[in-house]
Amino acid sequence: MNHLQKRSDESITDYLIRIYSNLHEYGLDYHSAAELMNKEQGSSYNESKWRKDFASYKRWKDYIIKTNLDEEVVQKYEEIRLKAEISKVQNADQKREYRKMIRHEARFLAIKKCIEDAVENLNRDKPFLSVPPPSLPSTNTKKEDMVLFSDWHYGMEVDNRFNKFNSSIFKKRVEKLVAKTIANGLKNGISTLHVAQLGDLISGQIHTSTRVQSNEDLIEQITQVTEILAEVLVELANNFEHIKYYNVIGNHSRAGKKDEMAIKENYEYLIPWYLEARLKDIANIELIVDKDGLIETEIHGEKIILAHGNFDSVSSSVKNLSQMFGYVPDYIITGHIHHHEEKDFGSTKHIVNPSLIGVDDYAVSRRLYSIPSQKYLSFDSEGLEAVHDIKLNIVA
Repeated sequence: MNHLQKRSDESITDYLIRIYSNLHEYGLDYHSAAELMNKEQGSSYNESKWRKDFASYKRWKDYIIKTNLDEEVVQKYEEIRLKAEISKVQNADQKREYRKMIRHEARFLAIKKCIEDAVENLNRDKPFLSVPPPSLPSTNTKKEDMVLFSDWHYGMEVDNRFNKFNSSIFKKRVEKLVAKTIANGLKNGISTLHVAQLGDLISGQIHTSTRVQSNEDLIEQITQVTEILAEVLVELANNFEHIKYYNVIGNHSRAGKKDEMAIKENYEYLIPWYLEARLKDIANIELIVDKDGLIETEIHGEKIILAHGNFDSVSSSVKNLSQMFGYVPDYIITGHIHHHEEKDFGSTKHIVNPSLIGVDDYAVSRRLYSIPSQKYLSFDSEGLEAVHDIKLNIVA
C-alpha cells in the first residue's frame, strides 16, 4: 500500500500524526501534506490549520503520556522514542555521507577527464617510443635490485639557510637520481629493477604551511610530476630488461581533512592511471598499484612490504604488519619522515627512505636536518647485499 494513503485502521488524527511525523522521509512539505489531509477528510483547509493541529499534538504529547500512563509504559514509550530519534540521526548521517561521496566522485571524475585530455595530447605530440631493452648474456644470473622514490614534494618552494628547492632544482635532483640508479644497476648486472614509489610525489595542500610554500595547484602538480616520472621510467626501461613499478599513495594528496578522509580518497591514485595511459607502448614496464596503502612483493625470495609510513612507525610496524598479514616480512620499506633510518627487529629490517626535498621550513622549525637523498638496494641470492644512499644535495 502507498504509505501516503490513509490506512483503513487509521483515524484522521492517526493519519495526521503519521504524515506530519514523517514529512522528510516521505518527501513532503507542509503544503503537499495539507493537500493529502484535505483529500482524506474532504475538506479545504489551508496548510496552517493542519500544521497547527500537529504542533498542538507535539506540545502536549509527552505531558499526556507521562500523566496518564504508569511508569513501565512510560519507560517503554521513551525507549521507542529514543530508538526513533537514533534512527532519524542515522538516516541523516547516511544521507550526508552519501552526498559527500557523490561530490568527491564528481570532482575526481572531472579531474580525471582533464588529465585524460592532457595525456591524449601528450601521446600525440610527444609519444614514447618503445626501445628494445638490453639483454644480459644467457650465462649471467638474473639479478634484481630496487630503487626507492619517495617524498619528492614537487610544487613546493624552499629557500632557507640550509636548503633551496624549486621545480628547476627538483629536475636536476631527479636527473642525478636516475643517472646514479642506472650506474648502480649496470654495475650490478641486473635484469629487473624494482622501482618502489612510496608516496608524496607532490606537495599537495593539506597544511597551511604547505599551501603557502606550494607554487602549483594540486592538479598541475600531479600531471607535471607524473609526466616527469613517466620519462624516468622510460629511461630506466631503455637500460634494463624489466621494470617493476610500485605505486604507493602518500598523505599529501588526500582529498580533504585527515580525520574525514578514507585511505582511498587520495588524488595520487591518478598517478598509476596516468602512467598506464602514457606508457601503454612500453612493453617492459609493469605497474603494480597499492591496496589500502600497502604493497607486498618479493626479491630473490625475500618478502617485502611497501608503505608510505604515515601509519607505520619504525617502532611498531613489524608487530602490526606481521599480525595483519599473518607472516613475518624480511623487509618493511617506508618513507614519510624525510630522514634516513634502518633498524633490525629480529629477522625483519625496517628501511626508511629519506626525501628528495630535504630541509623545508617545517623541518627548520622543529630543528630537523637531513640531506636530500634516495636509496638504492642491491640484492643477491642471500638477500639484501647493500643499501646505497644516493645523495642529491644540488641547490643551484
